[in-house]
Amino acid sequence: MARSINLLPWRHQRYVARLQLWCVIWGASLLLIVSLAMLGRSVFLQEERINDLLLAAENGRATALAANMPQLQQRQRQQQARLQSQAQREQTQCWQPILTGLANLLPEQAWLTSLHYQQGTLELEGMANTFDDLRMLETSLRHYARFPLSRTGTTRQDAQGRWQFHYQLRNAAHEHTL
Repeated sequence: MARSINLLPWRHQRYVARLQLWCVIWGASLLLIVSLAMLGRSVFLQEERINDLLLAAENGRATALAANMPQLQQRQRQQQARLQSQAQREQTQCWQPILTGLANLLPEQAWLTSLHYQQGTLELEGMANTFDDLRMLETSLRHYARFPLSRTGTTRQDAQGRWQFHYQLRNAAHEHTL
């Protein structure tokens, strides 16, 4: 007869082994999930700290810029004033040869009382002691290359015998800016 074999202990042993295997698998999965969650949280917190530091640095830079803004504006105003002064000085220097040329054209006994420049026209007013000086001045102005005489204004003799004159000189090169 066949002998009966009791497989119950073997089945129990296999059951325990499978239970242990599944516990290890479930435990490892749970441990992996918890580890990934903690890693994600730490990355999130680290990014949050970095964002806070960047925000604090940006606020500090904005505060420093706001504190330096009056100095920067003052420096800009000074630079603009220097540039305007330099431009005015250059413009004055452009007039120097013209005025020197006009001064050389004036006879000994003639002088200017006023100069006006507007829209390419230079107006001269002055006095001359003699009519010959006045005529010599007018002739010289007609041949002045930079501002030739365009119109003769009033000429009259005052009570002291001096001749008052008014001339308009037109800029020879209208495009040339002074």
